[in-house]
Amino acid sequence: MPNSRRKFLKAGVLAALFAAVPLKTALGQSWKDRDGNPGNSPETQNDPLANYTKATFISYLNSVFELHTTTGVVAITLLQVGDMPAPKGGECFSLLFRGGSRELRQDSYTLAHPSLGTFQLLLVPVGTDEYGAQGYLATINRLSYRDALANPGPAKLMTKGSESTQPSATQAPSGSDQNRLM
Repeated sequence: MPNSRRKFLKAGVLAALFAAVPLKTALGQSWKDRDGNPGNSPETQNDPLANYTKATFISYLNSVFELHTTTGVVAITLLQVGDMPAPKGGECFSLLFRGGSRELRQDSYTLAHPSLGTFQLLLVPVGTDEYGAQGYLATINRLSYRDALANPGPAKLMTKGSESTQPSATQAPSGSDQNRLM
């Protein structure tokens, strides 16, 4: 007999255990939580930055924020809120902060403010001013809800058998396309 009673009972017990313990509990995280979409995580759903507009930051010009780094806390001041071109119905602006004497690398940092609370921003170093204070720029770019829903995700890649009307980056232009380029 190829299968013994012992193997049958062992397989039955293992199947019962796996059926009783959800995979999320066994692995500590579900597959859905690791889909790469940060918008579904509880941290981003509770992020106060999602509610702050350009007007919010304008009302806090020249106020001091705490920039939390791995080596400590640096006091930085919001010096400028700049306008940037925005999509229809969206909002785009930049925030210029100054503070600290040591340049920090481009990274996402936690900022804390007495009135605005704690949130994260991607800060890009922009150099020092005449007094040696480091500058950091953050860009906020929001699509309107309608635009976000209207923009589909990336298209599927073409399979070998399907034809494409657009030449790919690796295809050479045809003769008529070459004449148009000259």
